Amino acid sequence: MSSMRNAVQRRNHRERGQLAGREKWGILEKHKDYSLRAKDYNNKKAKIKRLEEKVRERNPDEFAFGMLSEGSGRKGKHGAGATRDSAAARGLSHDAIKLYKTQDAGYLRTVGERVRRQLEKAEEELRLQDSMKAILGGGKGVDSEDDDDMDFDDEDDFDLGGDDEGAKKGRKVVFADDRTEQRSLKKKRLQGEEKEESSDEEESFGDKQKKKTSLKQAAADRLALVEARRARKMKKRAAEVRENKVKSLQKQYKDITAAERELDWQRGRMDNVVGGTNKNGVKWKIRERKR
Repeated sequence: MSSMRNAVQRRNHRERGQLAGREKWGILEKHKDYSLRAKDYNNKKAKIKRLEEKVRERNPDEFAFGMLSEGSGRKGKHGAGATRDSAAARGLSHDAIKLYKTQDAGYLRTVGERVRRQLEKAEEELRLQDSMKAILGGGKGVDSEDDDDMDFDDEDDFDLGGDDEGAKKGRKVVFADDRTEQRSLKKKRLQGEEKEESSDEEESFGDKQKKKTSLKQAAADRLALVEARRARKMKKRAAEVRENKVKSLQKQYKDITAAERELDWQRGRMDNVVGGTNKNGVKWKIRERKR
């Protein structure tokens, strides 16, 4: 009879949910939840009461030799040295602790292998760059010393527009004693200017062309020097970028491997296969997998 009754489909009974006006307080609290909360509250209240009694009954003349030792605060169950087995006490960085607390071992192995390959590639590029520098330059030369002082604008350092013909020349001022001497000095100056003009007029067309060619060649040489310096500067910056990349990958790989070791160590502690000593004083160590 009971089997027949159980075979019939019955109505599904659902637990009553939280009221709409009390949704901000979370899910609806059942009696078992209230019991746990009340028990925890009473335990804390009793502990506070015992501590208050200890404070009231404390003897101000109480003395112990451990009070004279500064290291006593670091000993015992609740001392500052109680966290010596923590990850931070073993020298792990904040990034490594965050990694092993949030990721599993498979993820750490995968990312560690990828970072290791990137690091090997970056180190190979850096070694190739150093070997090329040693072959070509043989150390720091004149060019590398010039590259150290490259914080100026290359184009402003050179005059690429040729000589400025309209620039003002320096004039020598001569003071005459009387009017006659002044006229003679003026006459000499005018004669000198006439000689210069006649010599300019007598200059041949070929000389003018040679002068123009030399000016163009000088401007081209200056431009080539600017481009060479700019290329050296870009090469130096690319080398610095490679070095910084290698340093950052080394730090990342170190954090990942440290997080993986920490995860293995903690799992070994949880499985009671590491962290203790046997009767012969031999420490239990993590079993390494075969390579």
